Amino acid sequence: MKTLFTGGGTMGPVMPLLAVHEALKKSDPSLEGVWIGTRQGPERAVVEAAGFSFFALPTARLSRSFRLEWLLLPFLFCSALVSAARIIRAQEPDVVGSAGGYTAVPVVIAARMLGVPVWVHSQDVHVTLTTRLTAPFARRVTAAWEASARVLGAKARVVGNPVRRSILMGSKPRVWERFALDREKPTVVIFGGGTGAAWLNDRTGEIAERLTRSVNVVHLTGSGKGRALPRLEHYAVREFLREDMADALAVADLVVCRAGMGTITELAALGKPAVLIPLPDSAQEENAAAVQDACVVLDQRATTSNKLLETIERLLHDPERRRALGEQMRRALRTDIADELAAMLAGMEK
Repeated sequence: MKTLFTGGGTMGPVMPLLAVHEALKKSDPSLEGVWIGTRQGPERAVVEAAGFSFFALPTARLSRSFRLEWLLLPFLFCSALVSAARIIRAQEPDVVGSAGGYTAVPVVIAARMLGVPVWVHSQDVHVTLTTRLTAPFARRVTAAWEASARVLGAKARVVGNPVRRSILMGSKPRVWERFALDREKPTVVIFGGGTGAAWLNDRTGEIAERLTRSVNVVHLTGSGKGRALPRLEHYAVREFLREDMADALAVADLVVCRAGMGTITELAALGKPAVLIPLPDSAQEENAAAVQDACVVLDQRATTSNKLLETIERLLHDPERRRALGEQMRRALRTDIADELAAMLAGMEK
């Protein structure tokens, strides 16, 4: 069997597809994976490490406000559509899968035109424009949330969101040693997603010295975004983690992060207490609202560095609340569905 998955620009659309790929590979070791992503996004290194052959498309992106690039959009889209069709003809996949992202629309339409069955998965509570455009071309549509399934219509089935099995295999001793952490202190893991978050990096840098007096901090900044941060004992700054992300989450007593669905899915799978700070005016706000009873949600526009510090310290001094939040997060979203989705895709082969 050969699958072709598409998505990129951010890591959000990538992680559920990788989870399904892992499950398919487990049942079919001869599985071949092809990925169509963006030229400059963070996904390439991750999917190639997972064994995919990678191809890039020009990005036809509709920005929220008018820009001159709108005038180029029809030409960029046609170029992406033609490129996607060439790749699909050459690779001859048995099924195409998408969970959103900038490259999904031309790939899904090209697959439908060429008679390749398509699966579309909707992660976010808010149904993205990409998903609205691609779902009509799909043979199977799944959704993480009931609210998004209702928007997508009778074809959509609510399943939850799949998590990579490897994220459950983290080791505390490995991360204590690698990051030189104090085993007697609690650990806070802070990150802003695959591309980082400048606001969260800046606030963390402002409170790092005070925070590390009593806790370990593992801070993931995003590529090229950690150079101005202080160098402190028990403050481990990294741009990005791949295999080590499972270790970082394993050691976390508290996670401070954005509210992308990949992140929420991993928190739910691990039952981790969290402070979510959704990106303003984005789909992340609805994601955070869906799990607001299972975490602490802060509004970036009303959150100072001192408020962030106080929130973290209050939770670290209340282990019972952290335990309760972790259990609620585990119940908020079903994540053990990779095998189920893999079986569905195996049954879709043309």
